[in-house]
Amino acid sequence: MNYMANLLDKPWHLQLLVFGLVAAIFCGGFWYFVTSGTRAETAALNVQIEELQQANAKAQVASQRINDFRAAYARAQADHADLVALLPEQRELTNVLQGLQDHARGQLSLRRFTPKDDFQKDFYSGKPIEIAVTGTYNKLGKFFAQMAAYQRIVSITDFQIKQLDEQKTSTIDGQFTLTAYYVSPEQLQAKQSAKPAPKK
Repeated sequence: MNYMANLLDKPWHLQLLVFGLVAAIFCGGFWYFVTSGTRAETAALNVQIEELQQANAKAQVASQRINDFRAAYARAQADHADLVALLPEQRELTNVLQGLQDHARGQLSLRRFTPKDDFQKDFYSGKPIEIAVTGTYNKLGKFFAQMAAYQRIVSITDFQIKQLDEQKTSTIDGQFTLTAYYVSPEQLQAKQSAKPAPKK
């Protein structure tokens, strides 16, 4: 108490300084001891927020990649649908072969049209046909151009062109193997059963 009375005898600015120091010590002690737990908790939360923000950034990148994969998958499905449209089913193959035969007869003299045994690959089958024709070089070239632009997938291999000696000089013999590709019912069913179930 003696110290307090002694302090009251001092000038006012010294009293203010002492009271200010005491208040600062009390505030500092309160801040250090009472809020230290809250500060530690805040620091831990800040670390957790930073980790979550990094995880969120990674998830956004992964989400974008998933969207890119979905878009690529949709493009692949569209390409597949376009190719399936070019590959007739086996029941349509007769119509396709008749169309090919009509194309050949329309421009050339068809000497041979001999279907061979079918062959199978993983996703499609093929029907090779040995064809022998007689006509002008230009008509044969026009037939090949029509086959290149044909609405179904066909290929021409093993072709040979010979000029006929006994005929007019503008007439040639052409022999080639034309293969018409198609999808068999088994392949079509296997492909449809392999499709993933639609997402809900």
